[in-house]
Amino acid sequence: MKSSVSFTFCIIFILAFVLTINLNAQTQRTLILANSGKTIRDYTLEIPVEKLNLSVGEYRALVNNSITPVEIITDLKGHQKALIPISEIKSGEKLTILIEQGTSETYPKRTHAELTHKIGGHFEGNKYVGEYSWVGVNRITLPGTFRDHSYYLKFEGPGWESDRVAYRYYLDNRNAIDVFAKTTSGIVLPSVGVDGYDNYHKLASWGMDNLKVGKSLGLGTIALWNGEHAQRLENRDSTTCIIQSDGKLRSQVKTIYHGLDVDGQKCNLVSLISIDAGSNASHIEIKTDKTLDNIATGIIKLKQGELKVGTPDEEWTYIATFDKQSLNNDMQGLAILFKNKQLKTIAEDSLNYVIVLNPENNYTEYYFMATWELEENQVKTEDEFIERVQSELSKLNNHLKVTIKH
Repeated sequence: MKSSVSFTFCIIFILAFVLTINLNAQTQRTLILANSGKTIRDYTLEIPVEKLNLSVGEYRALVNNSITPVEIITDLKGHQKALIPISEIKSGEKLTILIEQGTSETYPKRTHAELTHKIGGHFEGNKYVGEYSWVGVNRITLPGTFRDHSYYLKFEGPGWESDRVAYRYYLDNRNAIDVFAKTTSGIVLPSVGVDGYDNYHKLASWGMDNLKVGKSLGLGTIALWNGEHAQRLENRDSTTCIIQSDGKLRSQVKTIYHGLDVDGQKCNLVSLISIDAGSNASHIEIKTDKTLDNIATGIIKLKQGELKVGTPDEEWTYIATFDKQSLNNDMQGLAILFKNKQLKTIAEDSLNYVIVLNPENNYTEYYFMATWELEENQVKTEDEFIERVQSELSKLNNHLKVTIKH
């Protein structure tokens, strides 16, 4: 009898506790977003979820009389954030944003990430052969011996895109990032690569793979600097790739490099690549379980395109090149955005312009971005390209103030 009473009391206590939480949480929040800096466009507002104190449910935001999603994501450090798209906030402006329970089905999907491989066939050595069909997965682990041109992965690794640009990286020994330039704001990657590699190396109605990476860093590839040249992350025990999110506002690709060989020592390195709606840039976060003081990245060194270096007077700056760098012989801009305080040195080798970074508590972050003369928001001149780079820097250097009304 005592046991039954105790059990009933526990149930009542738990229900009361849950009810108290629900009463304390709200189903609506009003935010005031203030911009004391430059005008910012295509901005993704991030708010820590715990600060909103909302009850469980699906939410949307009302911004300038437009309904937008409220999307929940997780960064590499495990922090949950609520995302709200802001099309524009002018210098000196204050925006009132209402978060309320509800849906936003009519809001378009503006980002995408995928990882697709073949099924139905089999491996003969390093090559996947035989009858096959494609299947999309959220996670895959491949051995460190997995090689390039295995004909197993669609576009040879994960792909991610915004409504402006797409990227992929090779999930094999090369581990390099490549650019898929787009002529449209629509989502294109699901139809790219299904007919083989030639499907995207030639100009199509959607765009093309327009960067010849070869043995270089391509754009934004994670590397290690040995004092003379950049080394891609080629030697590891295995690699796990995860599509962490495939949202309307942000899509993310997480990669775990197990047993990465660094000068004969093994470590684990985790990266998280995120792309936002309305942006040409991808954000890459890197965390290691051992201290590495030579993490690097960079831009392929081409015959066209002189290196340009931003100023060190703000928190974030850049290196960039711009010229007829596209495989289609079009104007293409390539840039890396990084924190001045994390910069160790700017270097170069025979293939790349390189930045070497100083991690903080084994954590490093930077952005990489590409523009194209034929993209929907055409970038045809160097001035237009630098303006686009500065637009991305404005999002990083202007710290908007958010006030949450309780």
